[in-house]
Amino acid sequence: MISTVRRWVLPAAACALILVAAAFGAQAAEGGGIEYASDAHRAVNEMVNLSHLDYLRDEIVRSDGTVIPIWWVYCEPSVSGDRSSKYKYVEAASEGISCVDDVARAALAYLAEYERSGSEHALDMARDCFTFIEYMRTPEGHFYNFILESGARNLKGATSEKGVNWWTTRGMWALARGVRVFDKVDTEYAARLEELIEPSLESIWEFLTAYELSRYGEYKTLHGVKLPAWLVEDGSDASGVLVKALCELYLARPDERTAEMVKMLADGIAGFQMGTPDEFPFCAHLPWGEALTNWHGWGSHQIKVLAMAGRIFENQAWIVSAERAANSFVTHMLASIGMFAHMGPTPLSYVQLSYGAQTITTGLLELYRATGKEIYAVLGGIFGSWYTGNNVADHPMYDPTTGRGWDGIDPPGPERGIGLSFNAGAESTIEAVTTMIELASVPKACEYVNLANRWKYAYRVVEAESFDKPVSGRPRKIWAQWTGSNTPSGEFYVTARSGDSFKLNFTIPEDDTYIPYAVFERQPVAAGQVGMSFSIDGGEPIIVDMGGSPDTKYFVMEKLAPALELEAGRHSVTVKFAGSSRAQTAALDALVFQPMVEYRHMTGPDFQNVMIARSFTGESSARGIDVDIRRSAPASEIVFNVKCYNTTGDLVSDENVTCPVPEGSETVRLGLPVEAYGYTLVEWR
Repeated sequence: MISTVRRWVLPAAACALILVAAAFGAQAAEGGGIEYASDAHRAVNEMVNLSHLDYLRDEIVRSDGTVIPIWWVYCEPSVSGDRSSKYKYVEAASEGISCVDDVARAALAYLAEYERSGSEHALDMARDCFTFIEYMRTPEGHFYNFILESGARNLKGATSEKGVNWWTTRGMWALARGVRVFDKVDTEYAARLEELIEPSLESIWEFLTAYELSRYGEYKTLHGVKLPAWLVEDGSDASGVLVKALCELYLARPDERTAEMVKMLADGIAGFQMGTPDEFPFCAHLPWGEALTNWHGWGSHQIKVLAMAGRIFENQAWIVSAERAANSFVTHMLASIGMFAHMGPTPLSYVQLSYGAQTITTGLLELYRATGKEIYAVLGGIFGSWYTGNNVADHPMYDPTTGRGWDGIDPPGPERGIGLSFNAGAESTIEAVTTMIELASVPKACEYVNLANRWKYAYRVVEAESFDKPVSGRPRKIWAQWTGSNTPSGEFYVTARSGDSFKLNFTIPEDDTYIPYAVFERQPVAAGQVGMSFSIDGGEPIIVDMGGSPDTKYFVMEKLAPALELEAGRHSVTVKFAGSSRAQTAALDALVFQPMVEYRHMTGPDFQNVMIARSFTGESSARGIDVDIRRSAPASEIVFNVKCYNTTGDLVSDENVTCPVPEGSETVRLGLPVEAYGYTLVEWR
């Protein structure tokens, strides 16, 4: 017998003040120490360790005696792959040994650590960071990125030249936070940092408003879609860093011009949000204005900056945009494999980077602060558990005993093992400790930081290049890591011309309803010229016209059908060229079979069990699932807490479902409800 207990759900607004008041639970308490809300909160605070970041600090002494503090870009085990061996500094070949991109982030981490713990050492290290940043600054407020071992600035490298770019915005972000933090402890130093950032502000204002430079208010059209044309580096990612800089500065020095620049940039960033909950990119903000169907995890600041700017400037539209991304795209990642490295547009598991995990985690935590909705703290904690081993490699990516953040997760293989890089340079270490510091400020998030993968029921990617022999003709497998606007899955795609066909085989784990997506190249040719037909298990062919691009070729991810019933077991898809052209080729990257409800089961210490499910159907539904209870507390029954959320992150229902456990049973049957395109959080012990 299954019993349920339903609790009334308070409107989110009624809880907002209570929840936001708890958001900064790990700030340094008056009198020195940190006040902990729980054992989990204490544990995450104790994971914060900046000793390896300190180790990365070095000095360059110039011929005139000038001492320039630096933080090495790369740091690797002296014995390759052996993280127990001594770590050695490594320069970035042809670029330099240290850069503004990293040292600015180091400054941000040290300042955040000062705010968390009151550490005077962290404040001193931040001062050293600013010495480097000032040295790399130009009179007009731009920055050269890399410094050479001689102490000379790298003036002409593509990743170092001055301009309104990633490293200038990053330097500004560090200076802006420095102004805000030092205002409270050293007003003279804060005023010095303010002087340093002033030319940068003038440069950005000119970039956004000057007649000859500005494109504010202009839109460009790519593949028939209008995109804001005024963002830094033509990207919502780089512009996000600048918005964070301006928000930090506004908190210290409220100013109408700063507010106006935030509005220009945040409106543009929100304009990069695309798709629907069941159409690529699932309400994510695309990063770059030259790639309409390519998303990457690194640098995905959009959720955080829109939530932060929305909170500070009371702009609900920006917060809503951030929430759409969190409730559709982020939940899709969490309920499937945890984190995507890319969508190119096929979802890709590798290469996963610390820089990607940090931006999404801290974005969710900022969204919690902006809305007071506890679910965002929970999702932030789950996403942050990537660092403790809740990732595709099932291995920690941060070592709290040394403070090292590992570089990334590559595909596993004979030479790479599980695919882990134990390099611990500036970026990966800073992103890891920054994430720990931010998690430590949200007690609720800390409850979910030590989760690990248990089971996942997710999409199936069928690579186009996986066929052995053609059925007919000569379809070609094309190797490509990057096409100029897309990242092919498996680093290959397949082209076919008139007379070509091939068969793809795949396996489905259980009877279910799936959405079949095809990832193919849209081309600038007339209708009927180029296409492919897809016959699943010998059924009626589904013909896809692959022409119609108004400009250039690009890969898209589109539904072959609204829904498809598939039985457990082996299946096949016969793919044929379909089109009137005898000279042109069609291109296919992959097929993706997406279950209507995906879910992932995770476990933690003390019998903690967490499951998150995400719906791809436009109606509320429920499905029965067999839940693995082998990591649950021994008992004759299990009480599952089941919370259902809609696409706006509102809690729709909160039930306790009691399931009896037959003696010797390893699973119990649970009815899993989900809202239309929404998601469900299930917890038990």
